[in-house]
Amino acid sequence: NNGALVYGGSDLTVVRGDFNALLAATASGPLHDAVTQALAYDEAARTCYPGFFASRINYDVVQGLNASGQWCSGVLEQSWRIGGASPAEIAALEAFQTDEQLHSIRVSSHEVHRHITCPPHARVHFRGVDPDTGPITKYSTIDAYEYSTSPA
Repeated sequence: NNGALVYGGSDLTVVRGDFNALLAATASGPLHDAVTQALAYDEAARTCYPGFFASRINYDVVQGLNASGQWCSGVLEQSWRIGGASPAEIAALEAFQTDEQLHSIRVSSHEVHRHITCPPHARVHFRGVDPDTGPITKYSTIDAYEYSTSPA
């Protein structure tokens, strides 16, 4: 509301299964590299912390060109707690629970620092005034479904 750059949301593709299912559903390229790097980070964390458990696991991977124009990719940080993308993640989990044939789903979370009219299919999580930043609207959407072509 005061012109600063802030988090505005997340676009996610969620695949039924574990990291290996996600890896198998990802074609070679930058996204596949990101999943591979997140998997390596996860394996390292589990090696360092035997018995580690988190009910929610998210790894932020940053990719792009460095000052020399060289492609770089790596895990920026982990998030083993609820966060800005969690409403979209919950929407995906609810869809998977409702439909056993659902293979993957595109979901998004949005955080808009003003009052807006949300899309008709949006689930609004908060619309009000934050005492520090002013008006804010938070919502999530389900954007696309993909069904399995073979039995689960």
